[in-house]
Amino acid sequence: MVVTTSSRSGAHVTLAFTVHSDSDDPLEQGSYGVGLCLEAGLSTSCRSDPSASMGVTVIINGDPSNEELQREVLLECIKFDQNLSTMHHTFDVQSQLPFSQGFGLSAAGALSAARCLLAMSSLPVKEQDSAAWMIAHLVERKLSGGLGDITALHAGGIARRTNPGSPYRIYDENFLAGPGKSESWESPIPVLAVWRKTKSRHTSEYIDSEEWSSKIRYAGVQSMESLGKGEWNQSRWSEIIYESDNFAETSGLLDDADRRELLNEVKWALRSFEPRLSVLLCMLGESVVVVPRNIEDEDWLEYAEILIHRLTDLGCLSTRIGRIS
Repeated sequence: MVVTTSSRSGAHVTLAFTVHSDSDDPLEQGSYGVGLCLEAGLSTSCRSDPSASMGVTVIINGDPSNEELQREVLLECIKFDQNLSTMHHTFDVQSQLPFSQGFGLSAAGALSAARCLLAMSSLPVKEQDSAAWMIAHLVERKLSGGLGDITALHAGGIARRTNPGSPYRIYDENFLAGPGKSESWESPIPVLAVWRKTKSRHTSEYIDSEEWSSKIRYAGVQSMESLGKGEWNQSRWSEIIYESDNFAETSGLLDDADRRELLNEVKWALRSFEPRLSVLLCMLGESVVVVPRNIEDEDWLEYAEILIHRLTDLGCLSTRIGRIS
């Protein structure tokens, strides 16, 4: 019998982070950092047919794809239920934001794919969600994707990652929390995501580079000296904006891949809103998020999106900070 399952995950934008990828155990690899979980993201539906030959088909926004992510997720899920290997799985992914532009969509895609597959598996229902988070983190690290997107999405809202690694691990056949830890606070802050329409460099080009990794680690430690301490709540919003700008400058990422030009182009287009808005780089894409300096400032979003469309050739999407998971 053909079974169809579906799942959705919001995007995540990292604003400042450190690199912790030295461990041989991928469940311990990750990052400290701060970021924004968004309402906008992607949805995945999976049609699993036991009568068809074993395999995987991936369709992204209506187009066939050679994306390896869903195949790797399937291989991890098979470890929990061998029957998954006897079916043909067709993944239909619909994304509101572009891939490889700093919106954490590989994490969102891995998580939603794992949830789809595990929902039809023999794994007990109470263990499926923990397994999905763990599998998504493992696949992210296997493909040299984001270091901390999964741990951040596990918290939701405005997330602070306080310990690197996966949100879950297995010990004595039981799922346990950690080693990755995150905390968050929630506010429906309007966000305008803006990006170049050309594809950005893959995360691995930075994380796997000793030079870039060292620069990012140094800048991240500097920012997290401030952001990593104290209560995590709405009182930290202006500090998040300030330290995000510092991280982009200190790490050298602002002057790589013409990101400063992108930042200035968006600021120019939205100059009529100065000084109400801040434009923050999304790590590690060629993209930015526009946010209000005052979290209660709501009446700018629609007009700002119109200005970006009229005055630039950039892509953009209006959204909000997502809810706490």
